[in-house]
Formats: sequence, C-alpha cells, structure tokens
Amino acid sequence: MTEENLEKLNFMTLENAKKALEKNGFKAEIFKTKEEAADYIAALVGENKNVGFGGTVTGAQMKLAEKLAEKNNKIIVHLPQMSPEQKRETWFKAISADFYFASPQAVTLDGKLVFIDGTGNRCAAVTWGPRHIILPAGINKIVKDQEEGLWRMRNIAAIPNNLRLNKKNPCVKTGKCEDCASPERICNLVTMLWKKPKVTEYTVILVNESLGY
Repeated sequence: MTEENLEKLNFMTLENAKKALEKNGFKAEIFKTKEEAADYIAALVGENKNVGFGGTVTGAQMKLAEKLAEKNNKIIVHLPQMSPEQKRETWFKAISADFYFASPQAVTLDGKLVFIDGTGNRCAAVTWGPRHIILPAGINKIVKDQEEGLWRMRNIAAIPNNLRLNKKNPCVKTGKCEDCASPERICNLVTMLWKKPKVTEYTVILVNESLGY
C-alpha cells in the first residue's frame, strides 16, 4: 500500500470514529499532526484558565502543558515527588478545573471511550467535575469495539505504562496482561463513556499520528 493510500485509509478510519462519537453526543475534531491539534487546543482553551491534567503521555508528546502555560493558564498536575496527601489535594483541584486533559486507552469505531487507571483520579475526572474535558487520541488508539478496547488497554497500553513508571508487574516480563494481584498494579479500575454525560462539555481530538499508549 502506498503512503498516500495509507493516509486516505487512516482518515477514513478517523472520520468513521468521529461520526460515531458525534452520534453519541461528543464533539470530535480530526487533525493531521499533533502540532495542528495542539494549536487548536490552545485557541480553544484561551488564557487565564485553570487546566487539570491526568497522567497523559499523549499530552506530553503534544507539549500541551507547556503550550497552555505560555498563555498564562494555571497547570494543575500531580508530580512524582509529591507526598500522597499533596497528590490527593492536586487531584481535587484538577477535577474542578475549567479544562481537564486525559487520553483514552481506546476509542471505538462505535463511538465509545475507554479509560483504565490505578488510583482513580483520571477515571473520576473524565466523568464529572471539570467544565470542559478534552480527550486527545492518536490513530493507534482506534479499535473496532468495546471488547477490543478492553483488550487493548490491558495488553497494549498498560505494559509500556508499567515500564515508564518502573513498575515490576508480571506483564512487563510476559508481554501480556496476567490479571495480577501485585501491590504495584496500575490497572485497578475502568471507566467507559458510552454516551456524553450530561452537563459536561467534551471534545475528542483525533490525530493521524501514533501517540501515547
């Protein structure tokens, strides 16, 4: 397949995901590159806002925190060196922010969004709290349906996340989810958005690049 045909196929996939998301009540936009997507997001957020971040490798690759901070937005994000109580306080601030950013582990072609979490702060924030939730996702996260999304988050997304966080869970050795009982386990709860929750505004940012896990 030529590069041109592959790009056309990718955009067809993204368009199908976009239509399904919109049918389920979510706003969705498609971008060719992460830079174009980041520029759109920066214009959408504007200036002098409180902006919460869940742990998002996609957001880091898009340099969203840096870009939004340039516009005098207050970035609310927990850091590894924080104490458990400091992290908890930060999560409470993030969940009441003007905007909140997280990336789903899967976006299904029938318009569902799948998240997995270890602590629950991200899963909580993407359901209710922030005024506007922005969910960027690369084309690598598009899956057929809910079943494939659940498989992807455990066997594709979780393993590199374990490596990034230097966790010694069994999946790091075997290359697949072992449904472990490890004290370091990071896959403790799942949130799935089937339809747009009431009150909160959502924008799903679909990018024709491989981003995050």
